[in-house]
Order: sequence, then C-alpha cells, then structure tokens
Amino acid sequence: MAVGVAQTQVAYEDTTEVDEALVWALRMPSLESRTMGSLVRLNTETLQNGYSPDLQDVLNRQPGVSMDTRGSGGSRRLQIRSSGLRSPFGVRNIQLLLDGFVLTNASGNSPLELINPQWIHSLEVLRGPTGALVGNSYGGALIGRSLPSLSQASSHIRGYTRVASTGRNETSSISTESGFTITQRKDSMALTVRANWSQNPGYRWQESNGRNTAEIHLQSASQSSANRHLWMGWYNGTWELPGSLNEQDASTTPESSPGVSYNAHVNRKRTWLGWSQTQSKGSMQSGIWIYGQISDKFNPFGTSAFYNGIKTEHEASASLRYWRAQTWAFGSDGKITWDQSAIFLSESLDLMETDYRSDANSAPLRYSILTGTNNVWASTGVRMEWGHAVTGSLWQVDGQLSVEGIDRKSEGESRMNGTTVEPYAADFRETNLLPFVQISRQLNRHSRAFLQYAHGGSHPTSFELVDPETFRPSALRSEQARALEAGARMGYQSGRTHLGATLQLYHQRVQNAIAQVPGESDGLFLSNVEGLNMSGIEFTGDIAYSMINQTRFELRVWGAMNRHSFDPFAKVVPGTPLHTAGSAGKLSLRSITMGWQHEWLDRIKLHNSKDDWAQAHHRLLVYIQREHHGQQWQVGMRNPLNFSYSSWLQTNAFGGRYFNPAPKRTLWLSWRWMFGL
Repeated sequence: MAVGVAQTQVAYEDTTEVDEALVWALRMPSLESRTMGSLVRLNTETLQNGYSPDLQDVLNRQPGVSMDTRGSGGSRRLQIRSSGLRSPFGVRNIQLLLDGFVLTNASGNSPLELINPQWIHSLEVLRGPTGALVGNSYGGALIGRSLPSLSQASSHIRGYTRVASTGRNETSSISTESGFTITQRKDSMALTVRANWSQNPGYRWQESNGRNTAEIHLQSASQSSANRHLWMGWYNGTWELPGSLNEQDASTTPESSPGVSYNAHVNRKRTWLGWSQTQSKGSMQSGIWIYGQISDKFNPFGTSAFYNGIKTEHEASASLRYWRAQTWAFGSDGKITWDQSAIFLSESLDLMETDYRSDANSAPLRYSILTGTNNVWASTGVRMEWGHAVTGSLWQVDGQLSVEGIDRKSEGESRMNGTTVEPYAADFRETNLLPFVQISRQLNRHSRAFLQYAHGGSHPTSFELVDPETFRPSALRSEQARALEAGARMGYQSGRTHLGATLQLYHQRVQNAIAQVPGESDGLFLSNVEGLNMSGIEFTGDIAYSMINQTRFELRVWGAMNRHSFDPFAKVVPGTPLHTAGSAGKLSLRSITMGWQHEWLDRIKLHNSKDDWAQAHHRLLVYIQREHHGQQWQVGMRNPLNFSYSSWLQTNAFGGRYFNPAPKRTLWLSWRWMFGL
C-alpha cells in the first residue's frame, strides 16, 4: 500500500477485525484467528508509523526477534531465536518474500534493505523452523505485501518527509528521508510509481548512510479472473562501516571509528524485474511468480592492521515460484485442502577480495571466485478442518513434506596462506527432507491452541566459502534444525474492549550449527559446532479500549525468556539476551495521539569462552501526532532518558569487549500527506 495517513483500523497486530485479515504465510490463505502464536501479522498503521525509517522498531516488538541497523542505507542484522549467530552483518537463514516474489537468493541471503516500511501494506513474521514452509530455513520468514488488491486500489498521491537529529554535537547534522507514491486506477488496471531518497550523517564518524529507490508496479485483471503484476525497480545504497570500539574508547570517545583509517564502506546497486499471475476459480487457487535481479557491490573494509581489505561482487540471481491449492468438502462440516508448491532459485556470483590499497586497481589479489548455485525446493501438503467454528470445536490438522536440493560449483584462484596463488575449486551438493506437522483446535471464536513439529535447515552462503585467514575452502556443512513448539492464541471482545494474548513454548536442536569462532588475529572464521540447543518462552498481550468522546487507549506488551546453549561448549549462546520485555501504546483523543515504545534487553554474553557480558539496557521512544484532512504531523524523541547502550554488539571479538555506541537523545519530525486524483 502506498504511504500516507494512518488507517482507521486497529493498530496492534493480533486483532480480530470485522473483516478479518487473511494470512498468507501458511501456504494456504488462513484467517488470522486460526493461525499459531508464532506468526504475527503487522498491518499498515503499525508499519507506516512515522518514526521508523526501516523495520527495526516494529520487528523488535516481536518476542524472539532482534534487529540491528545502521540506518536506511544498508547495514542490517536480523536474528529470530538466535538464528543469526553466524551473521556479523546481513540477513541469512530467514526467507524473504514480497508480493509473492522470492527475494532470498539461492545462497540464502535476503536483501532486507529493499523493504521500505513506508511502502508495505502488511508484513507477516514467522518465527522458527515454521519458516521452512516457504523454503529451507530454520530462522523464520518475512512475507510482505506492498500493494492492496486491485479491487481496493484507488487513484491518489501520497508522500512523506522525515527529518531527525543524529546525536552529534554539530547542529547541522540532520538525517532526512522523503518519498512519494502515485497510483492511477482505471477500469481493470492500476499503475503505481514510487520513489524514495534518504541521507543520514550518522552518530559516529564513518557511519553515514543513504538510499535512493524507484519502483514501478502495474496491476491488471482479465475476464478469466487472472490477476497480473509487473514490478520493476532500482536501488542505490551507500553505508559506511565505523567498526567496533573497545570498552575504554566506547566510554570516552563514543563517536570515534577505527573504520576511518580504511575508508570502510559499502556501495550497493540493485536492479530487478518481476512478473506474476494469480488466479482463483471456484475451489481452486494458483499462482506463479518470476523474479530476476542484478546486483553490484564495492566494499573496502577494515578496523586494524590485521583485518582489512577490499571486496567486490557481481551477482545475477533469479527465482521462480509456483503454487496451487484445491479444496473439497467432506462430511457435513469438514473440508480438506491439498496444495503443491515449488521454488527454483539460481545465482551466479563473481566474488573477489584484495589487500587494502587506496588504489583498488593495484591491490594484490587474495582470491577471485566464480560461483554458480541452483536450489530447488518442492512441497506438497494437506490441511483438514472439521467441527463448528461458532461453538468453538473447530479442529485443524496441517501436514507438509518438502524436499530441497542444492548444487553449488565454485572455481577460481586464491592466495593460500598469504603467499602463492593457487587454483580454487569447491563443490557443494545436498538433498534434505523437511517435514512439518501441526494440530490445532479453536477453543472459542477468538482462541486457539496448537502443537507442531518442524524441520528446517540452512546452507553455508556464497560469502562463507573462504576461510578469511588461509583463503582456502571453508568446507562448512549445512545446519539442520528440528523443533517442537506448543502454544495458544487467546482473545476476548465485548463492547468497547478487546483483549488478546499469545503464548509459545519451543525447544529446538541444531546439528552442524555454523557459528563465529575467534581466529589467531582479531578476525573471525566460521565453523560447524555441535550441541546447539534453543529453548524459550515467548508471550504477547494486547488491550484496546474505546471510551467516550472519541478517546481510545491501546497497549501491547511482550516478553521472552531465552535459554540457548552450545552443550558442552558454552552454557549461553553469544549475542542473545537472557530475557527481553517491552511495551508499546498510545492514547488517542480525536485527532491527537500520544504514544511510546519501550524495550528492555537483559544481559548479553559476548564470547563463547570468556566471562564477558553486555549489561542490561533500555530503549525508549515517545511521540505526539495530529491528523487532519489527510495530513499527519508527528514529533518525537528517541532515547529521551539518555540511556547508554550499544546498538550493534560485536560478539566473539578478539581481545575483549567491543561495542558500537548508540546516540543519546535525538529528535524527529515527520509529515505524511495524501490527495485523491
């Protein structure tokens, strides 16, 4: 959906509305009230909130989810239930789909920088191996829809502008972001044109970032009830890499940056084209989505004499997704749905790394590798439903069996052991079966309990092919995760009051876990580690109360207890807080709204083998906004109490604790507007 004024629907995520939203993450369209608690649907108002330039705030209010970002330019890190142990940066082990297109490439990397929340109509967040329902991962999945259906599209112009301070002492250090969307609807067609541009100087030196994006969407419908979607886009992002600070520097000179000495930054360009067709005829639904992308990246990096270099890459990737489902009635009150899915991913990646030189063309080669990866995932599943929804005795059983195969061939040359250049060659082939079973029962109109078993995996990506110290093939094996999960979604609605809650308990064991291990220098390398166990409890609670005089109060609370360990290697997994909790709420009186979001993160272990911890800390933002005639103005403050914390912890760092200090108190002002055509 295009950016604009907040919608009138309820803002918190677990709400059952009059026209209940459909959830698409479970292969077959499902009413939100009939989904498990480990899935949440974020609506338009939650995403297009005026204070978040990316997804960090809305994702961090989900229990078990942790996202860090350096701004709208590019650097992002996302963990779901500790799924990102091996990712000092980037998004791996998490499937990413947008408007039905598979954006995750064949190597398992997801370009989260393409998701602008100001352009997202809804986002479904799957936690844990349930993400393997749409591909092979055990971290989870993000499934977004950037457009409403063609029947809901209207002609309009929407836009937004946001300015914010960065925390630097200079009064001229201001972050800016603007964008617009134009949608022209005529008969059975709708054309949408979008553009976005942003620039953020950053809080620390060598931390600036920026992004420019442009998209064109063409939706059309035929007389045969087929809906088609053509999507073209261009992205140009630049972000600097400041590097981590030791404890003393972080406390005395938090704005300093070791990355300055090496001009550490990333330039990334992406161009893509997608086409899809979906169709619904009676009891049968089907769809096909084709997507292709070309990407170039230039990346000088470094924080010390032991860790620096220049990486360049050229990537061409494509995805093809097919889905079909058929429903039949059985008995007097039951139905059965059979679906088939297939995803084919292909990628060609030209990756090169050299020593660091100010003149990149003269830098000595470390390695140059050309990798071709093909990945095929196919599944078939059955859903059975029977009982009476009105009386609360509705049962549902879901079963899916997926098979996934990957074939990767790599060749080139590398300067092994830092001396001679030798041929490089490595092949990786694997086939996996991924079963999923869930049984659930609707307890009443707004409550449901479930029990499920899921199996997911994660392959080493193309960026993990080379040992960073010897430049030899890293010989990593793929991860395999098996998880049991039980939980309930509960709700109550009467008159002006709505109450909702979810509770999940999970236990997961990962074989061949890929984790960061400190090397002899201050660099890191990846290795397979056995005995990774993940257990936890997650909960959410929601309340909404409408009072007289058009006054409404909304509150959401969440929390998680994490008990993750490498047995017997480490009793606590680095990078994951022992506990998390938070709240988000707002009080609306006619056109005026006051709101907040608060997060608390318990202590976080930083090393496998050392007794180093990051201390517990709070994150807080507050705002006030006014809506009037399609306009929305918002002013807010982030970190109003000047809490001191790190926004990007460096885990398993060599030689001690390393931090990335977050700014103190900052302000923002946003304006969103809409006009009809």
